[in-house]
Parts: sequence; C-alpha cells; structure tokens
Amino acid sequence: PAAPAAIPNHAARTVSQPMPVIPDELRDEAMHERAIARFNIAADGSVTVKLIKPTQNPQLNRLLLETLRQWKFDPAIQDGKAVPSVQDIAIRVQVD
Repeated sequence: PAAPAAIPNHAARTVSQPMPVIPDELRDEAMHERAIARFNIAADGSVTVKLIKPTQNPQLNRLLLETLRQWKFDPAIQDGKAVPSVQDIAIRVQVD
C-alpha cells in the first residue's frame, strides 16, 4: 500500500509587507530605530498587531502601526488545517 501523504505543517507566512513612508518632518533626524511587532494571525489570515517594543518616537510608532495593520498573512497550517498563531517580527526603520 502507498504511504500516507505527509500532512503539511507550516508557520504563518507574510504575503504582503508594506513598509511605512517616513514623512519629511521625521526624516530631519537621522533615524536608526527598531521596533518589535506582535502579530496575532487568525485562522482566516486576518491580523491584529501591537508594538511590544516600540521606538522612542510616538509619531513613528503610530505610523508603524498604521502600516503594519496592512500586512497580509497566509495562516499557519497544522495537520492540514489553518490555525491561529502569533509571530513577533522586528521592524527596522532607517533614514539617513
């Protein structure tokens, strides 16, 4: 008899990752910032996100969150079924 097909398991994957457009008023200061975003990815691929390690700049944090809410994910797969998952992703902002 044929061996049963392996059931794929994988973590959620980003399918769209727009990065924030840094406005001129924030470009004036050369920035090398890093934030950590926590994405809660539902089984249908919808996302809620929060900054678990924000930057020092509240305006930049708001801009990051607005942009990160637009990210799209394929959900994690466990035993062949979409399941909710959480991913922490470091976001680097560099303006020279």
